[in-house]
Amino acid sequence: MSTSIDCLQRAGFATLDQSSSSPPKTRPTKGFLQRAWDQYSITKQQHRIMVGERLFRAAQRQAMIPTWYNEGRIGRDFRPRHAILTLHVWLLQKRLVADEVDPHTSLMIQEELFDMFWVDTRIRIREQGLMEMTVEKHLRDVQQYTFQQCVHLDEAFSIGEDTKEQRIKRFEELCGVVWVHILERSEDKAHADHIHRLVAYIEYQYINIMKQLPDEYFREGKVGWGNLPEFSKMKDEKGKLLKPIPPEPQLPQGWIKCLTEAGKPYYWDTSKNKTQWEKP
Repeated sequence: MSTSIDCLQRAGFATLDQSSSSPPKTRPTKGFLQRAWDQYSITKQQHRIMVGERLFRAAQRQAMIPTWYNEGRIGRDFRPRHAILTLHVWLLQKRLVADEVDPHTSLMIQEELFDMFWVDTRIRIREQGLMEMTVEKHLRDVQQYTFQQCVHLDEAFSIGEDTKEQRIKRFEELCGVVWVHILERSEDKAHADHIHRLVAYIEYQYINIMKQLPDEYFREGKVGWGNLPEFSKMKDEKGKLLKPIPPEPQLPQGWIKCLTEAGKPYYWDTSKNKTQWEKP
């Protein structure tokens, strides 16, 4: 069985030095009046919304990178795309939960983060062309398997890493997360090499977000994700290279697909800051 360190290196990640991260800072517990001011002050509310939106957009941008769905062989349907987004939202949420500097504010930012996540999810459900009266039902279904994925990730990272046996157990649990939630239990898509590279990415990003990302950047919603997994030359269980899949059609450089609240797509030319309904 390969260790987590082995898989990180094979997947193209330099192993992060966990010991170099500075210890978490703490501040005295806030009193009732200070917590009320944080919650109801217009300035504080605006700042929480801004940070929550920045964090969600950071997760969204990382999950939208075409490499996931081309060389990365992640399914292009709603659910696997949503699972990749969920993974990155979960990582940011874990950092917020772990905050010891200002846990009260972090809790409210977490609420803003998930509010935006569900708004975006509702829009993407509408994009599927479903009847409007069924959107809320489908949203509840998506929320259910989103929470299942988050709980599965929580359980995996609740396993310690002090011993080799613990590291192997965590690694195996994360393989289960990838197979169940990202690859949708697909026997056709599930290859150990592929799964191991995705697990290495999750472990790398967990260290990156939880221990390496500077607090002053995170508190402003600035997230540096680093590299995606190295997906080249993946092999099946017989040691044969996996055949490449047809690439997903890409928009011209600088164009981004956006959605209205009704789920209707439109296109944004970031270089000219112009939008249009027609696909470029």
